[in-house]
Amino acid sequence: MKIIRNTTPLSDLFNQLKTGELTINKNYQRSGGLWPENARSYFIDTIINDFPFPKVIIRQTVDLKTRKTKREVIDGQQRLLTIKDFIEGKFKLTKVSKNYHGFKFENLDEDMQTSFLAYEISTDNILSASQEEILEIFRRINSYTLPLSKTEQRHATYQGEFKWFISNLTEYFTPFFEKHKTLSTREISRMEDADLLTEITQIILEGIVARNVSKLEKIYKENDKEFIRKQEINTKIIDTLEFIKTNLSDLFESFKIPAYNFYSIFSALFFNKYGFEKNNITELAHLNPINNFCVDIEISKLALSQIFADIESKNLDSDNSDIVRATMSTTHSLRHRAIRTKSLIDAFRLQ
Repeated sequence: MKIIRNTTPLSDLFNQLKTGELTINKNYQRSGGLWPENARSYFIDTIINDFPFPKVIIRQTVDLKTRKTKREVIDGQQRLLTIKDFIEGKFKLTKVSKNYHGFKFENLDEDMQTSFLAYEISTDNILSASQEEILEIFRRINSYTLPLSKTEQRHATYQGEFKWFISNLTEYFTPFFEKHKTLSTREISRMEDADLLTEITQIILEGIVARNVSKLEKIYKENDKEFIRKQEINTKIIDTLEFIKTNLSDLFESFKIPAYNFYSIFSALFFNKYGFEKNNITELAHLNPINNFCVDIEISKLALSQIFADIESKNLDSDNSDIVRATMSTTHSLRHRAIRTKSLIDAFRLQ
């Protein structure tokens, strides 16, 4: 067996598929039909914006009867068929492609069409391989893939309105999470930023609740075809996140504030300005929103600095002992989320 690693212009692979010089070997491909339209559009948008995607693996053999070379796709069926269908005008890009929503290939200007066709696809061309070696290659491709997390499974399963709503939020706010180590690079690579932003959206829809994977999936499912409140909720989330970025960045630079405490900061600020449509927390029953995130940001930042200093030192003898305890274990429970949220609401109301 010999493997030639190369890059091939997209146009060459398209023409080879069209003429039959390159075929799809469906024996090696996953079943399930074509990708959903949003997934296909996002993939095409990846190429238009010159981002990379995983290599295509091609088996090359010689037919002794015809003395012609036979080339078949071992891995990359969906990618190549999506490219072929787009060039042939069989679908137009959905709104997940922000700059090219509604475009077919023919709607791209000539320079963009040229750039698209010239895109270099990484390929592994496998020569002189036995059937057993090909099967082993395919088994190894699949065995090296990490099992999908629950969040990754949701994002693979649902391709509708809510999934792309969350994707847009991650694009907007994940750099903040990474910069301030709210989430590690590895956590972000496993889509835990999407998970956190889904739970933040859940605050608006359901109030503070204990973490529950089934309930998060239900949100995706119920809002997959149409997310009716998308614009309203997007505005409120961005408004709150912008307040955090503008006013609390130095707090995040001074202290390591993990995702569970970010969740509570967001929930406290959101409650102060907008309130909760559904209030599951007894401690908040007597409180009303103040129609603002904070009364005096400078006073609040002093209080928050002390709170997070006590959390980092695990100071159980301080006035902040309740919130310290609520960060030491079962951080996603309703009780501990309620304690943290109430403490932070009070901190943002100091004057």
